[in-house]
Amino acid sequence: MKSILLASVASVAFAGVAAAEVTWSGEASAEYNSITGYATSAELTASMSQELDNGLTVSAEISVLANEGDDADEVTYGSITLSSDNASLTFGTGLDGAAFTAVGDDIAIGDGEDGVDGIVGSYTMGATTVTLSLPMAEGATGIDSADLEVGVTTDLNGWSLGLGIADSEYVATVAGTVGGADLAFATSSIGEWDASVSYPAGPVTLSASTDEASAWTIGAAYESNGVSIGAEYNADETYEITAGYTMDALSVDLGFDGSDVSLDVAYDMGALTLGAGRTYAGENYARVDYDLGGGASAMVTYADAVDIDPAEDIAEGTTVGVTFAF
Repeated sequence: MKSILLASVASVAFAGVAAAEVTWSGEASAEYNSITGYATSAELTASMSQELDNGLTVSAEISVLANEGDDADEVTYGSITLSSDNASLTFGTGLDGAAFTAVGDDIAIGDGEDGVDGIVGSYTMGATTVTLSLPMAEGATGIDSADLEVGVTTDLNGWSLGLGIADSEYVATVAGTVGGADLAFATSSIGEWDASVSYPAGPVTLSASTDEASAWTIGAAYESNGVSIGAEYNADETYEITAGYTMDALSVDLGFDGSDVSLDVAYDMGALTLGAGRTYAGENYARVDYDLGGGASAMVTYADAVDIDPAEDIAEGTTVGVTFAF
């Protein structure tokens, strides 16, 4: 269980000021799977916001997630943010690290996405934003400067620049367009780098990428009038060819990666959506989704294996379930 008491929230008094904006939202689901059995899940989120007399805005969010089943778990988390037009300071759990905010996680350093239980602050000056993050355990009285992360992003003559620093490591990124081609490059102090380029020419897009391990990829894609065709070849001599066709409610996709062929068909009738797929290796899946209205939906799925692309979210076996959004 991951929790934070947010005792500091109590020091922010909402009494005596104009009525704060408070919203509630939630989601609940129940399903039965022929292999793993019965499971339920429910999440409740409360969001609060108030503009103070000094022009600052204070906001807070608290979420409780409870699951019952093979992955039974309960998570309580929350955050409180004080912000102005160009700055913010957030205390809470599950916050993005400063390095991730600036450069993403293609080259991972620091706490990453939803990795900070502590403090995150940011300040924007024109096109430049500086972000700082610092993990702080509940009840901690000391701060370890080695845990401090710094992230900087800016725009310079149409180029997007990013710098993430965590302890003694850094990642720097640059992305922009030259002659109609989109370029991106990232380098780091840990010996990793990657570069990519894509060039759109009408309905065709050509692309290529590589990294420090020479794991290069080249590709081409075509899309026009409901027809799509793609090809990709990799440094390890693997490849993938895809083709698709969409007409009104019907979509058909075909894929071949040198060792297997997959066929996927979907038909969208509005409230009712049907989908099915099969691979040359004999793996099958099917699903039926029905919108019950009012934020409720029902589904029935079947898969005779796990991770059948593109149906990785369908559990093996037969599953019947319903989901409600509030």
